[in-house]
Amino acid sequence: MKRLIVLSSLLVPLAAHAQESSQVVVNAPTNDPNERVCRNIAETGSRLSHQRICRTRAQWDEERRTTRQNVERSQTNRGGRQY
Repeated sequence: MKRLIVLSSLLVPLAAHAQESSQVVVNAPTNDPNERVCRNIAETGSRLSHQRICRTRAQWDEERRTTRQNVERSQTNRGGRQY
């Protein structure tokens, strides 16, 4: 029984990897930084309400970068506080 569990735990990641590598991208997205991209952003506190925001790819990338920097900064500065 243990051998079956160990064998299955080794084969599942291999099957997942084979599935990922066999996928073919049909519509490759363009990397034009001036292309306008619209996203539906869920409003905090509501499951049904959302807001449609349109920005260029460069603006979305900049927002993602600043958000990531803020999260990393808050995580590294968190160690010195005592509650």
